Amino acid sequence: MLPVRVRREANAIIWQNEAGSFKRMPMNDDQYVTLTDGSNEDKRKLLESNPQLSDILGEDGQLLAATSPPLGPPYSSDCLSGPLRCYLGIEPGCNLRCAFCGPRDFHSFPMRATAKFERFLIREIEESGAFQVQLTGGEICLRGWNLLETFDELAMRNLGILISTNGVWNHIKNPEAFARKITDYPIVQIKVSIEGDEGFHDSMRGKGTYRKVVRTLHLLSDLGLPVRINTTIFKSSCNEKQLRHLIGLAKETGTALQAIPIRLAGRASNLVKEMPSAHQLAAYTRLATQLRQEYNIKMTVNFDIYDGTGQVPILDPDRPISCAAGLWGLHITHTGEVYPCGFAIEMENHRFLAGNISTETTLLKIWRESDIFREWRLVGKSAQCRQCRHYQCGCWGGCCVNAWTVTGQLTGMDPYCPLAEIH
Repeated sequence: MLPVRVRREANAIIWQNEAGSFKRMPMNDDQYVTLTDGSNEDKRKLLESNPQLSDILGEDGQLLAATSPPLGPPYSSDCLSGPLRCYLGIEPGCNLRCAFCGPRDFHSFPMRATAKFERFLIREIEESGAFQVQLTGGEICLRGWNLLETFDELAMRNLGILISTNGVWNHIKNPEAFARKITDYPIVQIKVSIEGDEGFHDSMRGKGTYRKVVRTLHLLSDLGLPVRINTTIFKSSCNEKQLRHLIGLAKETGTALQAIPIRLAGRASNLVKEMPSAHQLAAYTRLATQLRQEYNIKMTVNFDIYDGTGQVPILDPDRPISCAAGLWGLHITHTGEVYPCGFAIEMENHRFLAGNISTETTLLKIWRESDIFREWRLVGKSAQCRQCRHYQCGCWGGCCVNAWTVTGQLTGMDPYCPLAEIH
């Protein structure tokens, strides 16, 4: 079970519920004292007037959440007091060689960090006030059973765990037992990469990989683990055939699905020819909206604007609405480098390196004081975005990485915006 946690912010609280979702509610100091130290009767009254607190307050007034150590006051006026999710890319190795891989090539730093340094990074994440860690790489599951040592470290610190995997687990001895063992940990989500049907997936990730990843997908979902299929949308897969296959697979396995168009970062920086057009992506998104309802599955897309019900989570309302990068999330490499987003690592000769974690420079200090983070938080969106009725409602203004790679500006229009031609 995931640890339910609550953290004090300036004039608000943010919490993580049992499902691993983040929520925010305005709250003054007196209410917070009631929430954490008040009588059960006073807590019940607080719950009656704020039903959304049922995640962290029982009907009898019992506080169900662990309170994170206060990171203020004074609270920064520039950001949340600390990150909520950290993407920790501690595994530089990978068993595949996909041409569209977004992270950097690890040729200059191909070796893993020491176990001592990895524990240091996890301790820094804990002390930053984060609730969750996504382990990634490279292919994090290359570590096999040794990965559970990292899980133990995270669980000991009450951190929710996410992992991202290509699902090709040839290197894991007894993958069935390994998957069963994973159920002992506070897993928020396991993201399994599948690019389409067998022919298309194998053409992108290597012959024979589709059947292996689907076997892993079934293995994890059959155990009741929270699994999501992650897929990259290419020009050659931005069509009904591939979308229907993925949605059918998600329905069959009871998993969620996220589809994100290719970003021209890392090894994918030269794959301009594989970018779907805004028109193609709009048609894909309309069909995804229709099929999501028809199949009753959880599916997210970048521009979820066609059913009128989407609402972008707003965890930092004092900054322009955008994706998590720099607002409540960040990426840490296996060498301790910190970036707003993992896809920004190789952009412009490390232009967006926010700092290096060390005994002298904490992650929390980088989060609060880095000019790079300040740039991403305050960049805002173009006038076209801000004037659009879908901004904040199903759309957060697109991806800053996409905007930068095409326009050279973080404020630029995402080239995938399905309404760009209208604008």
